[in-house]
Amino acid sequence: MYRDREGKPRRTKTWFIKYYVKGKPRYLSSNSESYDEALALLRQKVATVGRNLGAHASEPERVRMNQLFDLLIDDYVFKERRSLHDAKLRVDRHLREHFGASKAQDITTTAIRKYVEFRKRARRARPENATINKELALLRRALKLGEQHHPPLVLRVPHFDMLPLDNVRTGVVGHDDYRTLRDLLPPHARIALVIAYHTGARKGEIQKICRDQIDLAGARIVLPARSTKNRSLRYLPIYGDMQAELDMALAAGETKCPFLIQHNGEPVLDWKKSWKAACTQASLEATLFHDLRRTALTNMIEAGFSEKEAMEISGHKTRAVFDRYHIVSEKRLKMLAGKLEEYMRAKENVAETARQKGQNTH
Repeated sequence: MYRDREGKPRRTKTWFIKYYVKGKPRYLSSNSESYDEALALLRQKVATVGRNLGAHASEPERVRMNQLFDLLIDDYVFKERRSLHDAKLRVDRHLREHFGASKAQDITTTAIRKYVEFRKRARRARPENATINKELALLRRALKLGEQHHPPLVLRVPHFDMLPLDNVRTGVVGHDDYRTLRDLLPPHARIALVIAYHTGARKGEIQKICRDQIDLAGARIVLPARSTKNRSLRYLPIYGDMQAELDMALAAGETKCPFLIQHNGEPVLDWKKSWKAACTQASLEATLFHDLRRTALTNMIEAGFSEKEAMEISGHKTRAVFDRYHIVSEKRLKMLAGKLEEYMRAKENVAETARQKGQNTH
């Protein structure tokens, strides 16, 4: 069926095909009454347009961001990402509202910066830069998935400028403070503190440690891939007062409960109240449990661990994130300054010796 010049619908036995070039529809007669021949011609035209404009250009030009956000959430579900709920909230509350109806090809660097400005102007609970960066990361991931899709739904992913982070925590827990908190906490929170302080394990990983994962003879705690954030097997070393503390926790715990962190035979999923109460009593109100992760990394580096070795224990995958956690303490800074001073003094001595030799030859 087609419309004549007067706009009246007409029927024809010959099939017509419709395809897009740079967003504009093109109509062409197949000169055939066979549907299969017309379909073959349509596929041929689409392929030709794709080769000329860069592979399947007719599809990307019509793709909306809502489609890509759906693709993003599906990817989180498929990969069983633990951050699925958080990602869905950020997408539904902010990204869909702003970008959902937009075409993917209209997401440019300028559009991204306008979104950042829009978020910064929020009247209620203005988001921190780190929050906006997480939203930008989701937007970039959605576009990247569209680019990797077959056939491609996005031809080019624009450059993303992330905002600077000036609110990154830098606190560490001193050893004296650690001992004070340890003695103030109830048993279930005490053993969690000990493990976090010595190994830098994440809170969620510590919550899932089972009694049979503790190998006292081998001086290690086995973290199976299913319980770690990065889905990779990891081992936590047992050293210092960990051995005695783990012995006490295993002896005091109910064998019917498989988890190490337990209370009255039931697994403990959180210890915020206990932690807050102990910190208040020790006058350490600003201290967070997550500061222990930063503390452990700093201790490992100062103990002489290589960065790779420290990352293997803590579970960091990227150097950029590791750098955010590793704090150069005052003690280590003085040690590094001493090494530089010694190095420069040696260079000065070599230069002075060369100068004196030069004077003696004359």
